[in-house]
Formats: sequence, structure tokens, C-alpha cells
Amino acid sequence: MRPLVTLLAVVLAVLALSGPPAAAQTYRTGAIEIENPWARATPAGATVTAGYMRITNTGAVPDRLLAIRSAAAGSVDLQELSLDDNVMRLRTLARGLAIAPGQTIELRPGFPWQAVFASLVSQLRPGDRVPATLVFEQAGSVEVDLAVHPIGTGLRRASAAGG
Repeated sequence: MRPLVTLLAVVLAVLALSGPPAAAQTYRTGAIEIENPWARATPAGATVTAGYMRITNTGAVPDRLLAIRSAAAGSVDLQELSLDDNVMRLRTLARGLAIAPGQTIELRPGFPWQAVFASLVSQLRPGDRVPATLVFEQAGSVEVDLAVHPIGTGLRRASAAGG
């Protein structure tokens, strides 16, 4: 199992290559704003992809992204990536991802967070939409559609994103 997790970490890290996907979409629930949810297309036979988005807590109280659910995948895990002694480590965030008041977090290629959609029910092709439900501790649930972009698609660097 460990070699599979390591291979998944390496594959997802290597796929972080180019500029931002176009045509951003914005969703809201309570004080939470979700921008530009997207996922990568998958090659034939692949059953795993990663999902990305920018989440801002515009409120005065902390919130937490508890889970992401999707009928397009058997499971969706929030994961944190880190590099420790030149070894890529993936850790599932069992308690979700905290978002402080006024804070913006990014699930993006590379580091630090991503949503891993596993056991996909079908191949994802550019132009497809992946419906998902984001579940927040305070703000409740919100339905989003992740736009599927080509395999080589990456996200703008943090400096270009203003953070």
C-alpha cells in the first residue's frame, strides 16, 4: 500500500506543470466563498484524479472544510502534501481543513493541499464537469461543479495569486 501512496504523490506532483485554468466559477455558502473548482482529466484506465479550488472565509468565525463528496468517485480525501528530507509525503486530513476568519486557502497542484478523487466511475475528459458537495462545519453544504481541464493543467503560482 505504501508504494501506491508514494506513486500517487509523485504522479500528482509531476502533473503540476502549466498556467491557470480559464473561466473561473464562484460558489457561496454562508461566509464561505469557493472559486474556480477544477480537476484534471484522466488518461484511459486511470481511476484517480485531484481536485483544486480556492476557498475564502469572509466571516468573523472560524470554519472547517470537513468533507467533499462526489457521485463521480468512490471516495474523496482531503490530503496535505509535504516534502520531508526529499521525500514526498501525503497525509489524509481526517479532521478536515481549518479556515480562519478572513483566510483564503488554496487546494492546488504542488503544495500544500488537494482533494483526491479515487475510484472514479468513468474517465474524465476536458470539458466534463464533476459534481461535488463540499461540507463545512459552520457554513453547511454547497454543491459545486469542478471543471475538467487537460492533464497538463496547473495552477498559477502563489505569488501570481496574490498569496
